Amino acid sequence: MEPMPMSSSHHLVTGATSGIGLELAARLLADPASRLVVGARRPEAAAALRALAGPDRLAILPLDLASLASTAAFAELVRSHLAGGALASFAANAGLQITGPCRLTADGYEETFQANFLGHAVLIERLLPHLAPGAPVVLTASGTHDPTIRTARMFGFRGGLFVGADRTAKGDLDSAAPPKQQGMDRYATSKLCAILHVYALARRAAAGGPRFIAFDPGLMPGTGLARERSGLERWAWSNVLPVLARAMPGTSTARYSATAYADILTGRAFPRGTGLHVDYKLAEAPSSPDSRREDWQDELLRFVERVALER
Repeated sequence: MEPMPMSSSHHLVTGATSGIGLELAARLLADPASRLVVGARRPEAAAALRALAGPDRLAILPLDLASLASTAAFAELVRSHLAGGALASFAANAGLQITGPCRLTADGYEETFQANFLGHAVLIERLLPHLAPGAPVVLTASGTHDPTIRTARMFGFRGGLFVGADRTAKGDLDSAAPPKQQGMDRYATSKLCAILHVYALARRAAAGGPRFIAFDPGLMPGTGLARERSGLERWAWSNVLPVLARAMPGTSTARYSATAYADILTGRAFPRGTGLHVDYKLAEAPSSPDSRREDWQDELLRFVERVALER
């Protein structure tokens, strides 16, 4: 595959084959000057995404964020496609939610932690030299990380439970909780880690370098996040909750949130902001007190740097 022609609007997005990621890709590609590189676990199944643009503007490359080998290979492919150029933005959006027993990847990390957070964090480390000055790096966060968010509590989340980087990476958060609750805790914790990492990266970044933002898209019933849940829960998520959610605070749609996401990536919103936690209404939003702990931020950053060096 030949490198795509470079553009000042060359964006990288993960999780763009469905839901908010697909809507985000459509908005970025609506600009004829935009070029998009997408990481997808199954590029051959990305028909809806592929229909948005031709191969001169859209490259869909294999990426399994639950595999560090795949993550490293993807970073090499991205560098090849850039052909010496730089990324205008990076949206670390892909994610999953496992509500069953703890599952470890071949790398030995809990799958939710690795797919939602660690894979993206390692990608950032590998691609930092290939980000344009001031390029926004946006990690998809979630209100589930904060135990005070009422809507998250209604759906059974009780906030992130960071218990040290090594133990968190293994998914060993609260063994006394029922398996389903443990799965929900792992999801919330992966999002807490994303916010911790954004704050750590922003504090480390040099002036004029990439900017780091955590974006909370709100609760979005109907998207593919519930694909790991039971059949009845998946049906309710796709058919019942999208109707009920219209009356709930903190809820959005993939289309609405993707518009806000695109505004951040293209610099229409927060053009100089870094170390921010913002919501789908493009307002700076408070994150949990735990996410503000600099000792946890630094510990997690050291963990990521160690893992990145090992690969």
